[in-house]
Amino acid sequence: MQGMKEIHETQPDDKLYHGEENEIYTPIEDYQRVTAGGPFKRDSMDIGSFPKGIRIIGYFFVFFIVLTMVFSIFLTIFL
Repeated sequence: MQGMKEIHETQPDDKLYHGEENEIYTPIEDYQRVTAGGPFKRDSMDIGSFPKGIRIIGYFFVFFIVLTMVFSIFLTIFL
């Protein structure tokens, strides 16, 4: 047992709070660390960082959803 790192049994292996505000806490953080290299970051969902074609498709998709909702509300009220 000479080469083993001795820690007290009640000491945590990792810090529970990472201290970064842009990290999102998820209960599957350990799984994400293994498969994806860490938890999701808030900055990764910044639309401005996507390529132009993907942004245009995303804007069109959101516009279509909003237009469909407005059209369905219009039909329910006036028909």
